[in-house]
Amino acid sequence: MKKIFIMFTFVLAMAAASNARAENFTVGGGPMGNIFVVDANPQLSPGVGGYLYFDYRWSPQLSTQFSVIVTTEDGRGPDSGDNGIEFLGIPTIDFKYYILSSESKWDPYVLAGVGMYAISEGTTSNGTFAIGYGANAGLGCDYYFTEKWSVGLTASFRGIALIDSTSGGRNGTAVFPFSLSGNVGFHF
Repeated sequence: MKKIFIMFTFVLAMAAASNARAENFTVGGGPMGNIFVVDANPQLSPGVGGYLYFDYRWSPQLSTQFSVIVTTEDGRGPDSGDNGIEFLGIPTIDFKYYILSSESKWDPYVLAGVGMYAISEGTTSNGTFAIGYGANAGLGCDYYFTEKWSVGLTASFRGIALIDSTSGGRNGTAVFPFSLSGNVGFHF
């Protein structure tokens, strides 16, 4: 968490040093939940957590968002009893296209992105740990209740390829979470 804070502080300092418009930068966070739509190894139940993000809107209709995701799931099916499995996205990068170009309190968008993901070992030491890359696509909408503050909802589908072992012939797996997230953002 300290590294994330240092990264956000550095980005904020760089933003303050530049002559960019105040509305181009956003920091925020919120709750997130995952529903795993395809059974994989490990089989995970729906889980909740949260995320932090930094967004740079480099044109009226395009932005890039950097996020850190942490959710906690429990095993199910053959992985039942393996609880406290952490699903991590460190970092994820999303590219957003905002549908409306006019000034409005509503700001809908579509997104596509990539990220590095990890699944931690749960309460049972059974080789759950895996790390890999994934891609996602989704849509969302932000609502500006003031010039500086917004709330929003996002839905995205992720396809993630993971390596869970460096030995043997079967050392890969995949997970396919459908993620729902809410956020509160501060724009500067």
